[in-house]
This record gives sequence, structure tokens and C-alpha cells, in this order.
Amino acid sequence: MELLEMGYYPLSGEPVEAGSLAIPKAVELVQALQSQGLPYIRVVDCLRVEEYEFVVVDVEPEVPQYPVHEVQNVERIAIGFNPADTEHQLIWALREDFPLVPHLHFGREGTPRSLCLYQIAYADLKPTWTAAALLRQLQRWLTQTARGELHAPDQALEQAFYAPPERLVLPSIVFAPDAAITLEPLHVRFVSTVLGKTTLVASPVASAPEGQQAQFTSFVYTASPQVHGLIREQPRTIAELQAYLSDSDVGFTNALRGHLSDLKEAPGFNRSLQLLIIVRLPKLRTATEAIETVEVWAFASVGTLAELGTDLGIWAMHENLLANLYPVDFRCSGQRSKLELLSPVRALTRDLAAAYNGLLASTTRFVAVGAGSLGSQVVNNLVRAGQGNWVWLDEDQYLPHNAARHYLPSSLVGLGKAHAMVSMLKNTYEKTDLRAIAANVLHPASPQVLTAYNAAEVILDMSTSIAVARHLALDIESPARRLSLFLNPSGTDLVLLAEAQDRSLRLDQLEMEYYRALLRQPQLQQHLLTAGQPIRYSHACRDVSVQLPQDQAALHAAIGARAVRASVAEPGARIKIWRAQPDLTVVADEIEVSLHTEMTVNSWTVAVPHQVLREISEQRQARLPNETGGVLVGVFDTQHRRVYIVDHIPSPTDSQESPIAYIRGVGGVSEELARISECTGRQVVYVGEWHSHPDGYSTQPSEDDKNLFATLQRESQTGGLPAVMAIAGEHETTSWYVADIAAGGETVSRIVKA
Repeated sequence: MELLEMGYYPLSGEPVEAGSLAIPKAVELVQALQSQGLPYIRVVDCLRVEEYEFVVVDVEPEVPQYPVHEVQNVERIAIGFNPADTEHQLIWALREDFPLVPHLHFGREGTPRSLCLYQIAYADLKPTWTAAALLRQLQRWLTQTARGELHAPDQALEQAFYAPPERLVLPSIVFAPDAAITLEPLHVRFVSTVLGKTTLVASPVASAPEGQQAQFTSFVYTASPQVHGLIREQPRTIAELQAYLSDSDVGFTNALRGHLSDLKEAPGFNRSLQLLIIVRLPKLRTATEAIETVEVWAFASVGTLAELGTDLGIWAMHENLLANLYPVDFRCSGQRSKLELLSPVRALTRDLAAAYNGLLASTTRFVAVGAGSLGSQVVNNLVRAGQGNWVWLDEDQYLPHNAARHYLPSSLVGLGKAHAMVSMLKNTYEKTDLRAIAANVLHPASPQVLTAYNAAEVILDMSTSIAVARHLALDIESPARRLSLFLNPSGTDLVLLAEAQDRSLRLDQLEMEYYRALLRQPQLQQHLLTAGQPIRYSHACRDVSVQLPQDQAALHAAIGARAVRASVAEPGARIKIWRAQPDLTVVADEIEVSLHTEMTVNSWTVAVPHQVLREISEQRQARLPNETGGVLVGVFDTQHRRVYIVDHIPSPTDSQESPIAYIRGVGGVSEELARISECTGRQVVYVGEWHSHPDGYSTQPSEDDKNLFATLQRESQTGGLPAVMAIAGEHETTSWYVADIAAGGETVSRIVKA
């Protein structure tokens, strides 16, 4: 095509009539202009350039009297359409002196400026694309550029170059705002190429894969601050990179010469290495503002260190020896030293991992007990969210059946679960704090385990073992708060038990609160029933595994990770149960918890919830002047010589109550005890009896009480357990007797609701 007009770039191509355009979007654009709905844009010409079709238009932007950028009242723009319609249309400003402004694509010298109209990918824009919208956006782009408003104050600064498909993952320190950075030698390894996009990973030589030598050494250079603006053509040689950094600043080349000279004099110098040049570009929004960000780019030398030094005039090769040149030949400025631009990617840090998860990073010190299906996935979720420093305790091996619902892959079968998990997660981000100890927590603790307990802020039990949970609550000396996460036998429900920050309500006591909730809340009656038959995976009698879908384990692990975060952030004790429903919803039950009173009676520790004490007192008060009573149910822990009172059965309807005596009936008691046992997985059993004394009488046992206790003791001894009796009196006092009534009891007075 002939020169369109003086001052405009020419376009060579075949002129075509508007009606002869073949690309649908080009046709649509011409039709939109012919409809006269866009009076500030008019068609100048149409032409075909190879497979592209161009529509040349004159656009009238709204230019202020004193424009920030020299945009004219009429700008001639060529709009190019690709027949494949796989990318944004080409938008070329044909005026030869169109200014260098933000949001321009790079164009070689002597070619039109290429306007960047959209920040989103064409694939995302395409479903709603219209020619009218494109034209309005073009006019808006020119108007806002003239006013200096196109680049919003809160918008990220323009990058220096187009990011190439080759990516280089760099340590996060490279991206730090500090002016001076010392970076140890890097090992750069090729990872993969996917659809033409290559990824390299740079890591310190000390942490490089065993047996692999460094391919590059690195040089970090922080350039002078620059105002952001036009995306430029990538430098392809050392000399071009120097020219880009600043025509008047020879600091880069001289710094590079000095770095190469230092390398040569250092022990172990390898002249065959290549150089990874990491350039840090401090960026300004305007010339009068402070540095806003540091942009990082990387350039890989095609040649070796020896070739670079020679091309920079500091060395010369003589009989295969590398000799220093004195003086330096400054005529050699790296014109022959070719570079490949790499797009740097910041290695993940704890803070970044947390930010990507919408969180603040946490360094809470955890000891995790149990690396099974739930534990492996819960900790994986938390580590990937930048949460916690972890010591993992587990003695189990990872076996084939575990892979059905575990974080670990089958390739790690045979390894210890805890060590395998740490191996998998330790490189999630830089400086993860993860350690594993192969230990059975019920065995005497090693010094290593004791140190972990003492340093912990939270001990997270995911062992699904009552014995382990009580051991952690009662036998371990540690300032750490205890939490427990476990699934019910059918895997439908997730349970969280979280101690108070001050441990005023311990894990073992929360276990009893959990049992009482199962007894009293109708929606939890079937909670501990087992669904499905266990599957045997080996020969030993205990080598069985439950049936549980992995998607359900993953669901509860996701909830569990969030529950741990929420619990650690709150000081109070809590019990919460999440129940997965058949319709794919999840119902959450928050369980109200009660403080416990503990007393030592005849070498046994009796733990009683305040709620139960209040209810006994209220029942006594309601039946006055008569005596009343009922059945105590709870848990015996013979290892710790503890009796936990979980709940009570009110006086049966066939009981005999009078001001001078109480004879408990039996109506419905056996059935209720059977229900209690079934609801709690046979954990909560008959413990003993309670009755009241009328006002004016103490809670000391009468002769009838002593005779009853003797009967209870004879029956209890057949099972090796002590008899338990409670006597409730006036002023909300209750006396407790265990094993030997003659030895006396302990009295609890005036329980305040808490």
C-alpha cells in the first residue's frame, strides 16, 4: 500500500473493499462503524496483509487543553484481525511520533507503536467481545492516555520486558527490597517443558540434588531506579543489557568485570560454568516519587565464564590458559556475549503461602501425634497455608492399604509415616520447620520427644486413641494446650476437642463432656455406631482397616485444618462436631462445655462436671422435703485411678421418696444404662448412686447409707472397681465417697455456673 499520509507509517498489503473482508470480526467492526453509532471513529481504509485483515480508522479522543501525553485530536489506528481468532486484535498507532507511554507493546525501531487495550487474556474476553466495545475501549484508551489517567494509581507498574515462556524459580531473597544482596552460588536444574514453556529451578549449591554439579554461577546487580513505562525489547547481549540499564551508567559492565575477576581468583574457579545474571530494577511510578517496587529479571549467558571475561576485555586465552589483561580493554563491552532472557518466579515462602491462602503466616509450635489418613491431610493443609512449625510423632509404617486415603503416594510404602510426611512437605516453601520422630507416645519418652513437648505451644492429637489422648492430657508435662481431632467409626463425623488456653478444662475432661453430649442430644444418638465391615490387610488379628471414602476423609481434613486454626486463635475450650450429610451438606454442632471439679477420695481422683452437680442440687431442691436420688454414670480409668462422672439418671418413677428415706426404683434403669453404653461406644458405664439428705442434715452417711455402700462395694469388687456414692445436701453441697466409706469423703460446695 502506498504511504497513507505524511507522518504515518506505511502498511504494505493488498487494498480491499470493506464489503470484501472475509474475517468475521473485521466485517463486524466495519458494520459497527457504518451504522453511525460511533461518530468519533471513521473508516479510512481496509487491506489484507498476509493472512491478517486490517481496518484503518481515524479516532477522535477527548484531548484536554494541556495533555499529559502528546495524543493528537485525531489519531490514525490500524486494527488487525487474525483469521484464527486466538489472540487480541493488533492495535497499531500509525503516527510516526506517537509518544512512548504506558501500556504499549514493544515494537522494533521504525515500526508502529502497538497499543495494549486489555489487561485480561483474550480467551476470557472473547465470550463477550463485540466490535463496538473494542472501538469504545480504543477511544477510551487514547483519552485516558492524553489525560495521564490510563495507568491507575493503585495499578501495578509496567514491567520492563515481555515475560518469555522460559521460567526461572529464584530464592525469595532476590526479590527483597534491600539495596545490597549477597547470593550464594546457585545450582540451576532443568525441570520440564510443557507446551513450549520451560521451567528451571535455582537453589543454593549446598542444597542441590546429590551428585549434580552447578551449571551456573550467579551475579546479582541492582540497577539505578527507573520510571516505569514502555515495555522494551529484550537485550540479547551484555552490551545491549548495559545500554538498557542506562546509556550514562557503566556501573553494570564494570561491576560484572569485577565479579568475574573475583571469581577467577577464588579457589575452585570453573571457567566452563555459565553465568546467571540477575538484574534488580527499582521502579518509580513518577520521577518525583520513591521506589515503589523492585522488578527482577534474569539473563542466562550462552557462553562460558571464560568467553564472557574475554568479551569484556579482562582476560585473554593463551595456550588454553586464561590470562588477566592489564590494563582492561574497555573497547570490549560484551557485544558478542549472547544472553537468554528468563522470567523469574519467586520461590514460595511461608508468608506468601499464607497470603495465597488468604491468611497471615503463623509460627505456632505444634507437636502432631498421628500421621494417618486424617492427620496427614490436616497437617498438609496447614503447612501449605503457612501455618505452624511442626514436630510429628508416629511409629507406624506406611503400608499399601494406607494409600487408599492418605496424603502419601504408594511409592513410599514401607517408610515411617511421620518421616515420609516430613520428606514430602519440607520443600513446600523456603525454610519450613518440620521434623519427625518415630515414637510410640505411650512408651517412656526419649529426650528428643520430651524436648518437643516442652517447646510446644499446641499438642495436636490425631491418633484416634483414647489412651493416647488421656496420656497427653494427664502424663505429659508441657505448657502446651492440647487439641484432639478424630473421626467417628463410620467416618461421617469429625470431632474437635480443644482445651482452654489455660488448661482449665483438660482433654480428658472434654472427652467426658463429649460423651454427655452424645447421651443428651438426639441428633448424636447414632454418632458412634459402626457402619460397614472392617477389611483385613494382613495376617495379624489387629491387621484390619475400616471402610471410609477418601473424599470424606479429605472433606473432614479440610474442616479439621480450619478448626485447628480457629481453636488456636481463641482462648476458650470447645467441642465441635461436623456431620457430613447424604445430600453433601455438613451440619456443625457446637457443644456447650462445663468446668469440672476434681477431688481425691481414698486414693481415687473423682472428676465431676459443674453441670451435673447443679442438676443434682436442683433435683434435690425440687423434691424437698422428701429425699431423692438417682444413678451415676461415667468412666473408670484404672491406670490413672480416676473416676469421671459423665451424667446421672434421675430418680426412677417407681422410687420411694420420703422426708426420712429414699429407696431408688428400678423402672427403666437397665434400659437407660444399655442406651448409654451403646451411644458412647461402651465407654460410659454404671458408676454408682447418689441421693439427697433433707435440710438440717449433713451430707455425712447414715447407717443405712453405710449398709448400701457396703452392698455396692461387694458388687463393684467383682469387676475390680470401687463403689461410688454421692450425698447431696443443703447449700448446694455434695459429698463423695469412693471404695471405703469409713475413710470419709470429700465435699463440694456451691458450684458457680461456668
